[in-house]
Amino acid sequence: MIILKVFFNTFIITLQIELCSFIMSIFMVEIVGIKLLNTELFLSVKEKLFTLLPIAVVEKLINFKHSTNMQRSLWGEILLRKYLSDKINLKSDKISFETNDKGKPFLKNNPIHFNITHSGDWVLAAFSNDVVGIDVELIHKVNYDIATRFFSTKECNDLFNIIDDEARKSYFFDLWTLKESYLKAIGTGLTKPLNTFTISFNENYITLRDEENPLLNVFFRQYFLEENYKLSTCSFSNFFSDEIKILTFEDILYI
Repeated sequence: MIILKVFFNTFIITLQIELCSFIMSIFMVEIVGIKLLNTELFLSVKEKLFTLLPIAVVEKLINFKHSTNMQRSLWGEILLRKYLSDKINLKSDKISFETNDKGKPFLKNNPIHFNITHSGDWVLAAFSNDVVGIDVELIHKVNYDIATRFFSTKECNDLFNIIDDEARKSYFFDLWTLKESYLKAIGTGLTKPLNTFTISFNENYITLRDEENPLLNVFFRQYFLEENYKLSTCSFSNFFSDEIKILTFEDILYI
């Protein structure tokens, strides 16, 4: 009887763990990224990469005058299509997107949410079965007049209470990427002013106060990408992957 009870308890615990893993796999926020190629290498593989995309997308890409801008747009398209192709079992060049009234793209009749961002040498995409937003920024010299114009009063107070220049600049980009990720998650973009809500750091938690959406329950997660970058995500789901999945162009072309 004791052995049977132990077996039953073990079975229940195992079942709970598997159920928890299954739920997390459904709602997990996954981050995928790729680093831009040097110009010479990119130009040598550009035509092969074009074959992965619909003709209409390629026609838009070839209108870019600068190869860096072309790369960012191209890798954004490919990251989205490669991930979604694996998830919905459809060839990447057959996937088509629609946009909402704010211009945010989505897949019709499909529960997968996604968002894309780029800055400096990186392009990244976030995916989830719940609303998600992502923002990356290359850290650079800051004109703090931007903060007084676009941050809330509390955010400005928190920022300007930091004495060390590097720490203040780091915190500025923490706030900026978190605020951008929130706006991208809810799909408003900058039609919702940045100073109408407040991001705060409370011990190990990042909190949001938005009087226009007081009941909204959102979660944030920041990732280390590379020195001199800030990367933040926002979602209605609190299940975030622990790591960023970094792809190479070989992963794209040869797998």
